Amino acid sequence: MAIAPFFHSALENIYISPLELCNLNCQICYTNKTKHILTNEQILNFVSAYSSYLNTNQLNLKSILFCGGEVFTLPTFIPLINTLLYKNIFISIITNGTIDHLDQITDPKNCQLLVSFDGPKAIHDANRGRGNFQKSVNFVKHARTLGFPVEIMYLVTPQSYEFIDTFSIENVKNNFITVKTKFYTDKHPLAVDTQSPGLTKEQILNIKRNYKTIPAKDFGCFQLSLQSNGKIYGCCETPRPIGLMTDNPQVYVDAFTQSLNPCLSCVLRKGEQFLSAQSSEQSEGASTAKIGSPADKICGGCCDQDFLCGYKRELAVEHCTDVVTLFNS
Repeated sequence: MAIAPFFHSALENIYISPLELCNLNCQICYTNKTKHILTNEQILNFVSAYSSYLNTNQLNLKSILFCGGEVFTLPTFIPLINTLLYKNIFISIITNGTIDHLDQITDPKNCQLLVSFDGPKAIHDANRGRGNFQKSVNFVKHARTLGFPVEIMYLVTPQSYEFIDTFSIENVKNNFITVKTKFYTDKHPLAVDTQSPGLTKEQILNIKRNYKTIPAKDFGCFQLSLQSNGKIYGCCETPRPIGLMTDNPQVYVDAFTQSLNPCLSCVLRKGEQFLSAQSSEQSEGASTAKIGSPADKICGGCCDQDFLCGYKRELAVEHCTDVVTLFNS
């Protein structure tokens, strides 16, 4: 059976997290620091098998986004990247920018760097440790001189919120991520974060409505993701695995496409209708969305509609449609 076009980009541009460990010990970090580490052999074997599967379906593996933990702590990471670049796969790397081995990467123009910042120097160093802000600034400058595409991932917290319009490093584009204090369920080891003060609802909505964010306000950011535990997920954030890296790719691709089936018939996607926010009061089991003026697309879909990157819990709403409606109203 042919794979529907709706899924093509998510299958051709994937995510891999080789480890969760990091060289820093940030005060704000939601990653569960397990000791799982994928070897280069495991990753390359997975990429080979998965690429072959895509080819049989007239698709191609175009890009891989790497994240951790901090991937540059791995002594074999640069050889892995160079091998994949040689295979004509575009690489993106999320990094804290404190470990600089950039001059060892053979094809900078096809290796994008997404460098994380927590705000200006005082805020950044208070979270990540003294001196790390300047290390990351130097990393960005060095990367640009070498020809790497570079963007910044700016974590918006109550402390850094006021600097969203003034923060700039080398005129590099900012992508904003809102800190989510209710990201996990109450049973998660890091659930203590739910007691921390977070952004207000109004601040979250301002960021999502008016700035370039990750994920975007219309979502659609799902992509097949391999985590360091060897499990496959429908995106890099969902806690629900859909297979193992050793499975026949058809197994997790089928589970992946099934997870998105509700999105295919969702009112936010069909009819080219814009959904505007209603009163915050809602009847039991009903969405706050209502039909408004026409628009091309309101939601690109999500592989975990119950989780939705934690925004359902953060905004205290019942349905994924409520989140998207608030973001787009």
